[in-house]
Amino acid sequence: MKNKIVCSLLTFACLFSFNINAAEETRQMTQEEYQMISQASAEHMYCMDESSIKQLETQTDIRVIADHAMKDCAPILEKLYNSLVEIDYAPEASGNIVSSISNKAANKVLSRLMMFMAGRGQ
Repeated sequence: MKNKIVCSLLTFACLFSFNINAAEETRQMTQEEYQMISQASAEHMYCMDESSIKQLETQTDIRVIADHAMKDCAPILEKLYNSLVEIDYAPEASGNIVSSISNKAANKVLSRLMMFMAGRGQ
């Protein structure tokens, strides 16, 4: 279990590093742009949590819950992507940043749902 956590963290760190490097190849990010990305990431995570909680009332399959949450919260990531492209970031770099945020949020939500369901079953 501990190895899986370490492996997941290392994978995320590599992906995040790759995404930031891809964005930096386009041009240097300003503090405001980092803040925009951070704010969108937090907003997306909050949306995922809220959507998951609503789905728990009617659904028991955590995969379905996470899928609904991802669909419900996709507009936040689309807005971030469009904002990055508008400020002259390469579409590939912008897509990598958005994918990283999406994957991180989905993994967190799935982890939380698994813990919730495990506690609920006791």
